[in-house]
Amino acid sequence: MERQRAESTFTIISKVKNSPNVNTAVKWLSSNKLLIFILVSVVFGVILGLILRPLNLSSDTITLISYPGDLFLRTLKLMVLPFIISCLIIGAANLDISKNGNVAVRTIVYFVLTSVFNVCLGLTLGLLVHPGSPDLRLTNTTSFSGPKKMNVMDGFLDMGKNLLPENLFQATIQQTLTEYETVMGENNTKQLKKVVKYKDGTNTLGIIFFCLIFGTVLGTMGERKRPVLNFFTVTYEVMQKILTGVIWFTPIGVASVICGKIITLAQLTTTLVQLSLFIATTVGGFLFYQLIVIQIIYFVIVKKSPWPYYVSLGPALATAFATASKSASLPITFKVLDEKLKMNPKITKFVLPIGTINMDGSALYLSVALLFLAQINNLQLGIGEIFTIGLACTAASMSSAAIPSAAIVLVVMLCSVINLPTEDVSLLFAVDWLVDRFRTMNNLIGDCYTVAIVQHLSKEELEQDDEKEVEEAHVNGTFVMQEQEQNAHTNHSFSTNTPV
Repeated sequence: MERQRAESTFTIISKVKNSPNVNTAVKWLSSNKLLIFILVSVVFGVILGLILRPLNLSSDTITLISYPGDLFLRTLKLMVLPFIISCLIIGAANLDISKNGNVAVRTIVYFVLTSVFNVCLGLTLGLLVHPGSPDLRLTNTTSFSGPKKMNVMDGFLDMGKNLLPENLFQATIQQTLTEYETVMGENNTKQLKKVVKYKDGTNTLGIIFFCLIFGTVLGTMGERKRPVLNFFTVTYEVMQKILTGVIWFTPIGVASVICGKIITLAQLTTTLVQLSLFIATTVGGFLFYQLIVIQIIYFVIVKKSPWPYYVSLGPALATAFATASKSASLPITFKVLDEKLKMNPKITKFVLPIGTINMDGSALYLSVALLFLAQINNLQLGIGEIFTIGLACTAASMSSAAIPSAAIVLVVMLCSVINLPTEDVSLLFAVDWLVDRFRTMNNLIGDCYTVAIVQHLSKEELEQDDEKEVEEAHVNGTFVMQEQEQNAHTNHSFSTNTPV
């Protein structure tokens, strides 16, 4: 009897193990274990931070808690520049933009259209929900020393100056910015003077432009391009191998970053309650675009279900949420798209690096933030002012840096567009740590979906490129074999005719 029970139990267990549902679940867990680890670390970091907040830990203790996350972020940022340079040169050279300019045009047009859509979405939500209230301004604003003034024209001119840096090496550590300084004029009157300065931060726009030009010209040089192209290809592969080791420290780094951030926040509950409507408006807009709009765009153009693609992006999106930096997430994004989703490397190496101008989340956030500041100041906006805000936010979002809280600095600079007091921006600083994470996810997902959409629209060009590469490889292989045979014949003749 016991033997029969044991056999029946063994049979049931075997059936469960071999059932299609269980096999599918095990396979999914195995292929998404990094995503699961990251999600668990996010929850753990939040819970641990909330537990440790009331303990009033010393600054040294908080530093030690945040230290693993700081090292993790520094490691990811260290890899960004080699990734961008190698990817852009490889992508531009392999695409041969002189013959496949449509790929570049589709990418830029899609970037601009989605940025404009997000600005319009932000303006619509800001006007409908009306998250700003004058009561917030009376009790919560503090003095803020930021840029005194910004002109929309200055923003465009700075973009052009950063696009063409004076020194390529300087562009790796500094970028150009126009500021206004207060100087004493005639009769001891204070005046604002325009000054062009260099500020710390990688000039990603200038590096991208140089690499695109370099890679495009390199792609037109035939077989002479091979040694240079091989160098950058090997560089990219080396970075991928380094990333393979770094990526498994992601859960530790993510938990450390989030836990340290929550511990150091002042008046966490109060600010969340007071600015809950602003948070709901911006985060709701991010989720609406991320979960509905962009999924519809993918379905209409690619004609496939977007959800498997979206779920596969989990590790990259989770890293973007934790680090609040699209650039820091770039190495992991490459790994997901190239290895897991099997996207065409020619497209990923071209689209992702120039994604620094594609800031869908920032475009939405800037428009909502400016309307919020106008509303708490009881400023009535007409069609002209709203159009001006939309134009300025579109231009500013496409020139913003892919670094944490970069958009909040742009808000300060954009206040002068409709004459808003900059001290009110201090309200947004209180919740930017949270909003920035959702904003970065939207920035990143815009790039990832651009890869899929541009690849689908460029299917014919990519197939023609592949056929051409196969033909060239066949011709080159035949030439090499003939050359080897000729060398072997020459060596044989030399050895037989040479007297001993």
